[in-house]
Amino acid sequence: MFKIIWQEENVDLWVRPYKIVCLSSDSGLIEPILNTVSLHQIKKNSNKSLRDYFIDEYGSPDGELFRAAQKNFVQSCAAYCLISYLLQVKDRCVIS
Repeated sequence: MFKIIWQEENVDLWVRPYKIVCLSSDSGLIEPILNTVSLHQIKKNSNKSLRDYFIDEYGSPDGELFRAAQKNFVQSCAAYCLISYLLQVKDRCVIS
């Protein structure tokens, strides 16, 4: 659905759809995405900035690999932010 919106509006964003299995009205399982590292993991485990992490992983900021990784990150991050906003995805605070 969102891929079509991006194409219709000529916006260069992308997302990787993943599966969610509903277990009950308030719980479920989200498909893991293999070979990924979260921002939380980068900050917690390496004490590096995102830029430093990208330099270590993809080489010089002037290099093609670095620029491609940076572009992919920005495009997917922007897309997921828009989707979360439009769908009003929020953390729920449950007090028991």
